[in-house]
Amino acid sequence: MKKSKIIWYVTLLLFLSLMVYYFYPEQKLSEDQKADKIIINKANHELLLYFEGELIASYQVSIGRNGLRKKTKSGDWLTPEGSFSGKKLTSTKFHRAISIGKWGDCCGVWIHGIGNQYGILKKFHRWRDWTKGCVALTNDEVEEIYKAVNNGVLIEINP
Repeated sequence: MKKSKIIWYVTLLLFLSLMVYYFYPEQKLSEDQKADKIIINKANHELLLYFEGELIASYQVSIGRNGLRKKTKSGDWLTPEGSFSGKKLTSTKFHRAISIGKWGDCCGVWIHGIGNQYGILKKFHRWRDWTKGCVALTNDEVEEIYKAVNNGVLIEINP
């Protein structure tokens, strides 16, 4: 087989794989589902959503672009660790957002979407950590979480 044909087949296979990843349907919460706790495990890049102690959903996330170290100051591009109280924000450039305790108030550290202008990226944003310390999901995912939680939701962020 010619080298150019192999390259063409590999390129086609890669393209088809990316399309499956992009369009593959993910778990959705029901419209009336409530949640009372959010656990974020930075090392696993996951956000777990709980109601009355039961895991109801999990999401893959991007975090602060400076790695897994613990946030110590504003502007360090790291995601904080600890227990916080969340507050729903109605208008942000990142679609929807939930502020993360004291960091949300002083430094704008949030759980948020990827923004309407980048919404087409959807799940591809997960391929690298890119935030200034926030926890980012797709717009659809943050919309689900936003509807499920109330102000004061418990947020635990683990290393």
